[in-house]
Amino acid sequence: MEAFFSTKLRPTETCIICSDPFSADHLPVALPCHHIFGHACITKWLRNGSGNNTSCPFCRHEIYEPIAGAAFTDASIWTALCAQSPERIHDFMSTLWRRVAKLFAAQPNGDFSTSDLLEHALIPALSRTARSNGHRGPFDDAHSLVLSTWDSLGRPDSAHGLAIPLVRLVRLMTQTSAILPKWLTTVPRTSTLFWRANASLGTAASSANISWTSLVEASQLENPRFFPFLHLYTVLLSQNIVHSRPTHAGPTEREVEQRCCRKFGSEWGEWPEEAFRQRVVAVYMELRRYQMQEKRLSLRGHDEEKGVVTGLWAMAMWRREGSPAATGVAVRRKTSAGWGSGGE
Repeated sequence: MEAFFSTKLRPTETCIICSDPFSADHLPVALPCHHIFGHACITKWLRNGSGNNTSCPFCRHEIYEPIAGAAFTDASIWTALCAQSPERIHDFMSTLWRRVAKLFAAQPNGDFSTSDLLEHALIPALSRTARSNGHRGPFDDAHSLVLSTWDSLGRPDSAHGLAIPLVRLVRLMTQTSAILPKWLTTVPRTSTLFWRANASLGTAASSANISWTSLVEASQLENPRFFPFLHLYTVLLSQNIVHSRPTHAGPTEREVEQRCCRKFGSEWGEWPEEAFRQRVVAVYMELRRYQMQEKRLSLRGHDEEKGVVTGLWAMAMWRREGSPAATGVAVRRKTSAGWGSGGE
């Protein structure tokens, strides 16, 4: 018995996790399995540990049951990312915009491979956003999964799993960045606008490519799914007018088509159908009239613009159908929606 007391009942003086001695600032705590750790160390393990972090790190006795449905999958992490606060989304998007600017500085022609976007923009932005949070969250999970998946596949020049919608987001930014003034990329509502537009195009199981098909469907105003993408596209049309060289006669229909379907959108698949291009021309000309002749503010991504966007595209469809009241109805809709009243 004396041998048992002397060999088996030794006091615990150090933490098993960090090997530092216990003290007033490093208090010991015991788990249900009776293993003792420093309070800060075991708390960090349970909150931020990877893998089986719901159990004792020494004997793997389960401490608590994981939350049902909290699977570490592409779909679950994408859902969690989309549920983040506008502030967190803006934090991530702000880092992405800076990374995109660095890509253009190194390669001004904008011909970026998927590997370029992953290595130099997306993965660093996820890492930076995860570190800024202070505790494990969806951006940390996204960084771990995207990086580990890419590494395990040998870093191919293609997106897989969770990287699919995130790479598509970066491509949307690179393909439209020349249209937006730099200040507009720094405001939270622009971050939300881009995030929602990209999210409307599909989840981690969809394509990394952007297609005119989604925009054509959205412009018919029958399915609200792709409306965030339509809102973003309409803002791009409006900003294109602001930063185009003004002419007395204005652009021809062909020039509008080139500006709005080639200057941005050239990577979105085949040239869109004629009916859609006619709607684009009608929306562009109406925006130009209001911004150039009526001296109204351009569209800048405010939520209050949704009624304006709906009215513009409805007007475009009515004009194509030859409705004589099209212009007047559209104007009344825009006025009631507060066209140009959003300040910045």
